[in-house]
Amino acid sequence: MAEKKPLLNPSTFLKEKDTPQYRVFSRDGFFYVELYFGTDRIRKSLNTNNITEAQRLAPIAAAEELDRRLGHIRPLISELFDIYTSNKLVQKKQANERTKGNNVNRMKHILEEYDIDFGAHDIGMFAKKTGNGTPICEDYLIRHGEKGANNMRQARSIFSKGWISYYKRMGIDTTWFANWIALTVESTGINPFNAVRTEEELIVKKCEGLRALDPELYKAYALSYGLGLRSSEILRAKYSDFFEDYESNKLIRIHNPKSGGEYQDRVCDPWWWSEIKGFGDGDNFVIKAGKDRITRDFPRFLREQCGVTDNRPVHRLRKYAGHRTMRLNGNNAFVAQRVLGHSSVEMTSKVYVGMPSVVASR
Repeated sequence: MAEKKPLLNPSTFLKEKDTPQYRVFSRDGFFYVELYFGTDRIRKSLNTNNITEAQRLAPIAAAEELDRRLGHIRPLISELFDIYTSNKLVQKKQANERTKGNNVNRMKHILEEYDIDFGAHDIGMFAKKTGNGTPICEDYLIRHGEKGANNMRQARSIFSKGWISYYKRMGIDTTWFANWIALTVESTGINPFNAVRTEEELIVKKCEGLRALDPELYKAYALSYGLGLRSSEILRAKYSDFFEDYESNKLIRIHNPKSGGEYQDRVCDPWWWSEIKGFGDGDNFVIKAGKDRITRDFPRFLREQCGVTDNRPVHRLRKYAGHRTMRLNGNNAFVAQRVLGHSSVEMTSKVYVGMPSVVASR
């Protein structure tokens, strides 16, 4: 570990030409300092809930920041995590605070596997190799396979192109991240959906019975099997999200809280659209019950009563919605793509690769 450079004395720092302007502010009971270097804005946690202590630490934090800009440095890994979670890039679309926290936690788990203490070791440890000379990021993929790839994709988000540029502007030596940046992580394969007629018939039979016995689970069934919504989308759906366009197409507006206010309009099966609308109106949530009813009780019902063995039984119903849409609309992948909200027709085609219905020529 490289010896840490001494911080500039605050009195010296105040005389520097590149002195940053800063302000102290509180959030969730703790104080932060916000520093301004020209057009750059940097936030750092002061790790205190005492205003007097925060005012004492603020100029020291500013001095440390100026010290970073006087040459490439190797901060502690925990300091890098703090920079990543406390700041935002200029670009509009990026991870929210919760997602960034999850990315950091995933990286911590990976580093702990190689006895790296992110509170004591600096960023030079990202270049660590195993006994046979393999970079630890590559070794992790080799040891953990597909699950490791998923974890790596999430953890490596802290080394995105935008964040690397940000670290460089702060004077951080990003060469230690080279192996992580260059690492090739294969995309998870898309498994084709194979519909099982007996399974679908049992799902429909059992779930139709919920209409009178358990209306909340029935509405979850209607949103997943009828409209192809994901579990998280089911929980967010409101009656006010249902509308018709000028051509009388039935649509639902899907809001994504991670997108910064953006939304997606999906075309719906008219029968199921009307069925759900019949349960209410206004700006109320379609599902009135608690989250556990959809994330715990409904999957349990699908497993125990409908015989669904898929690891994600509610998502299995979404797949049937796509399959049904394809079947009833002349194997049209574009229609299914617009119903399910896939990013491309190609993705829809990879999932629903069943035999097309061929119309007789005579």
